[in-house]
Amino acid sequence: MQRNRMTLERIGLAIGVLGLGVVGLAAWAQTSPPRTLRDGVFSAAQVERGREHFETICMNCHEIEEFTGVGAYLEEVEGKRLWDTFEYVWAEMPEDEPASLDPEDYAAILAYIFSVYGLPTGGSDLPIDRQSLEAITITGPSLPGS
Repeated sequence: MQRNRMTLERIGLAIGVLGLGVVGLAAWAQTSPPRTLRDGVFSAAQVERGREHFETICMNCHEIEEFTGVGAYLEEVEGKRLWDTFEYVWAEMPEDEPASLDPEDYAAILAYIFSVYGLPTGGSDLPIDRQSLEAITITGPSLPGS
């Protein structure tokens, strides 16, 4: 009887360990692989929507060069996670009506800025969820020889 009890405890422990392994594997599989803005993380259609928003809303206070020029914002945030920039823009812009646009509109505006900066488009829109944006690193465009 003691022997059966020990065997059952070992089986229970093995099942528990196996279950933790499966949960860990599932969590690992759901984690987005690290990407950068050079990986085509926004679409051409999104860029066009962003251009329209930038020209009608953002240009009331900003010029595109503030973000894309030498020493401008995108150079300052090089190597940082895209979520930080997205969250800032969403929470603070436009200055007279912060957070007044849909998250998709903020993503489109960022896609436009990234496109003007020289980053490539891809097949799908820039996501708006935190997990996906935290998996994307802000980088400058690929330059010859880099």
